Amino acid sequence: MNKVVLAAAVAAAMVAAPVSAAFAAGAAGEFGNNCAFGLTKGVKKYTDCSVMEKIDGKVYCFSKQSAKEEFMKDSKGNLEKAESFYNDNQ
Repeated sequence: MNKVVLAAAVAAAMVAAPVSAAFAAGAAGEFGNNCAFGLTKGVKKYTDCSVMEKIDGKVYCFSKQSAKEEFMKDSKGNLEKAESFYNDNQ
């Protein structure tokens, strides 16, 4: 039983490691790591990008899981709003 749990933990760490390593090395999300959902509401909120989602090969950061979930309900529409606000307020 312990071997199975340990094997699962090691496998999960190996899957997560490339993403974590990329961010530790200074990789950035779109919008300068600002919360993509916050941008749809007209707010710039810098994040550590620990909550993120890849959309069309690009990384988008969120301030918290619930913001990500709300954003993903209409990712296309929200992405357009976020891009518009971010581009107008750099």
